[in-house]
Amino acid sequence: MTPTLNEYYGKSIRIAPDGFSFYKHEGNRLAVKSFPHSSGALMSTEAPAFFAPGDALRIIAARHIPLLVPAELYSPTKARDYLALQFDTSRIGQTYSDPIGNYRAVYSLNQNDVDTLARLPFPHQVVSETALTFQMLGQLNAVSALYVGIDNDFLDVAAVHRGEPLLANRFPLTDPTDILFYVLHIIRQLNLHTPDMLLHFHGGEDRKLLQLFKKYQIKPIILQ
Repeated sequence: MTPTLNEYYGKSIRIAPDGFSFYKHEGNRLAVKSFPHSSGALMSTEAPAFFAPGDALRIIAARHIPLLVPAELYSPTKARDYLALQFDTSRIGQTYSDPIGNYRAVYSLNQNDVDTLARLPFPHQVVSETALTFQMLGQLNAVSALYVGIDNDFLDVAAVHRGEPLLANRFPLTDPTDILFYVLHIIRQLNLHTPDMLLHFHGGEDRKLLQLFKKYQIKPIILQ
């Protein structure tokens, strides 16, 4: 079964390093409105104009890739300590965790995010975009599967094999060929052979990249 963005992004706010986006169902399509710069004041004024009163929203945390901690070692009281292994935790407002296979995905939002969400007139639940990514990969029921999410300045990649997470990482982008390099390198390093691949363009579809993939016999499923 191929997942759709409607299943995961409908009635949601995605918070990324370079801004935020609103998503909602409009018939059979997913309406998206993006803002290139993060601003608590902007979100507070624009969200009530975009969503219906009382909408329950999913807050998709995409500021960073979560830290995967083995579930048997995870303790909620140590969430900041886990994150301190990779991140500057001085501006953390609140920590969260989501189950992913035999792991807990530990992540955070900064204090400005937390304060802004508290002001919005909508009930909401926070989830990491990485957790949603692994759920989408699980829907494919493939032996090996790869997710590639392309944003303006970065590339998110996740991989699973036999239902277990192998990788969740973010890479900087300067050129479309970077994407091809990362994808081919990950497939080779993880010995994925011919994985099913989900491709998500957060901006417009890049036809040149699709031609590059075709040249290297990569046939992604483009998330709609």
